[in-house]
Amino acid sequence: MKRLLPVVIAATLAAGTAHAGVPIFSAECPTGINVDADRKGTVRINGKKAKVKKVNNEYYEARGGGVTISVAINPDKSLTVSYTGKHRENGMCKVLAAAGQPGVPGGGAAAGSAGSPRESTAARAGQGKFDATGQIPCAQHKGQPMGQCKYGVARDPGGTATVVVTRPDGRTRAIFFEKGKAVSADLSQADGNMTFHATKESDLFLIRAGDERYEIPEAVITGG
Repeated sequence: MKRLLPVVIAATLAAGTAHAGVPIFSAECPTGINVDADRKGTVRINGKKAKVKKVNNEYYEARGGGVTISVAINPDKSLTVSYTGKHRENGMCKVLAAAGQPGVPGGGAAAGSAGSPRESTAARAGQGKFDATGQIPCAQHKGQPMGQCKYGVARDPGGTATVVVTRPDGRTRAIFFEKGKAVSADLSQADGNMTFHATKESDLFLIRAGDERYEIPEAVITGG
């Protein structure tokens, strides 16, 4: 089993820089990848300068040495960090510290301290702290018949949840829900198709994330 090695990304928040808006944080991924960035916005992966791309105000990518680090700012302002390796292996990273993130070391009130808020669903899901697990119908490729995929879900009241699905190839996909609606997934440019679309029929969410398809019962999100 590969050791978990720290992935640390730090980027400037000063206006006028090429990478303004990238959160300052540190995370840990299940591969031997080290990433860091100075306050000038220079990001290095394993000591070599990486190319940083701002996809939008909520999503950034750092690439170098055949590795892509994806940084997503979720609707609740928590962070989801994932990686895609040289052979398209991928997974979610554990956020260890994040500027301004309560409940995350280095990001505000310490988790478990008096009056501190609970960690976000995305943070808990990234650490494997699920409220429930099971299987849902899924298909990984366009035109592929539906099969079954394992999932884990971290929930908050009011229909907020993060569902992490393990795909047939062993990689994971995170799908985010806010106020009872499916709002996004952790798609990156490495996936090719980054289109996200969700509808609901009765008590079933029908999700399209790129070429992937998922059917998620409402009870998975609400716990009902």
